[in-house]
Amino acid sequence: MMTNVIVIIGAGMTLVPNFYVFLIGRFLYGVASGGFSCFCPKYISEVSPTEVAGPAGGMTQMAICFGLLVPFLIGMGFGIDPTEKPPYDTDKANLALWIIFALPIPLALIQMLLMMCIFKYDTPSMLK
Repeated sequence: MMTNVIVIIGAGMTLVPNFYVFLIGRFLYGVASGGFSCFCPKYISEVSPTEVAGPAGGMTQMAICFGLLVPFLIGMGFGIDPTEKPPYDTDKANLALWIIFALPIPLALIQMLLMMCIFKYDTPSMLK
């Protein structure tokens, strides 16, 4: 839950049109990404039945790779070429950046809502 809060703060800071605030937001977002790559496999191994714990942990790696692929596809869909020199279509580039950096905010809110309402698992007593 706290990692989702850090994602929301970091992603929100990347939308501010100040370069230094953007850098701080990207740093916070990177810290949250590192936290997710550490906490998610542990959480999945705790709540999954033993017969599906291995494949469920492997799905974490697939989700990370998919999460890396999505921003690249969004950038390609808007036709953004990082090697292109100005003047380029700044409206198209700004819209793509808003989508890439604002998309994690509703996803983090949905994940928090699901964890609070539907997937309310605690650490099993045998693992405490």
